[in-house]
Amino acid sequence: MRLPRFLITSFIVCLLATPLLAIAQEKQGGEVNTGNDPRDFSSKFMPYYRYTELENGLEQNDMTIFGMWALTKKFAMTYETSIGMKRDITGTPACAGLPDIDCTGSVPGGGHLPNGLPAEGDGVETGIGDSIIRFFASTDMQFLGGAFLPGLQMTLPTASEDVLGSETVSGGPIATFVWDVNWWPAPGSFFAMMNIYEFDWYKEKGRGDVNRYMGRWFLQLPVNKKHKLYILTEFQPVYDFEEDHFSFWFGPEFGKAFAPSPGIFRNGGAIYFKPGLGVGADADKGDRDWTFEVGFRAFFPAAPDVYGQMSGQR
Repeated sequence: MRLPRFLITSFIVCLLATPLLAIAQEKQGGEVNTGNDPRDFSSKFMPYYRYTELENGLEQNDMTIFGMWALTKKFAMTYETSIGMKRDITGTPACAGLPDIDCTGSVPGGGHLPNGLPAEGDGVETGIGDSIIRFFASTDMQFLGGAFLPGLQMTLPTASEDVLGSETVSGGPIATFVWDVNWWPAPGSFFAMMNIYEFDWYKEKGRGDVNRYMGRWFLQLPVNKKHKLYILTEFQPVYDFEEDHFSFWFGPEFGKAFAPSPGIFRNGGAIYFKPGLGVGADADKGDRDWTFEVGFRAFFPAAPDVYGQMSGQR
């Protein structure tokens, strides 16, 4: 299955139209709070659904619970758990013998997917996936005029089936840098570079070594103040030191923010959809061909006195 042409066309049209939309809006006030700025340590609940197709034909559906817990004003934790995963490799070369031969061949699981076998038997497996926990700290240090946020990432083997996860505990340091984009004619614009180095701490026998760099770079450009519309484009350069392999993926997030209102967005929030493309995807390395994601964010900022009690700063 290949990326529909209308998605490619929508990429081009939306990206070209973005500057015109921004210039057309008022330049003063009305910052769009989307919950995307890494410097915002307010608590958030951000579930999403994502469809992924690799260049080698693997298809995966994920329903993921993602959120941020603001422990103090300067320290926060994010959690990300796949609570419903369906992995299908019937379209890969490993399943060419179906239905006469069981589909148990190994297909590379590189890119953002866990290493190891992607499915078994009939080539389809469902269950719960691995979890990722990240910790971030806010500092007064700056880098080239931007904010610096150090952090730590840990990937935990919580998958219900070994073929749905990595069976590996891994993690490593995070260095995040954030700059305001002052030349954009709308408040709330920023560019962030989250840089993650991950290596394996413990793994089951037979699992591959983890030793990779992943960049998660974000450019947010609000495009309409009145309707609180924005585009947040994410770029992911990934270099696997074990495989000596580089891959690249990007995805523009098209979203609408909401001001505080009764119901789920009582403290504000956002809804979005996010198509994504792998650039120069390699089938042998399990690179992503294309993805599609949809989700929402609900904000839950804690009261200032709670922050003061937890951080010891009144």
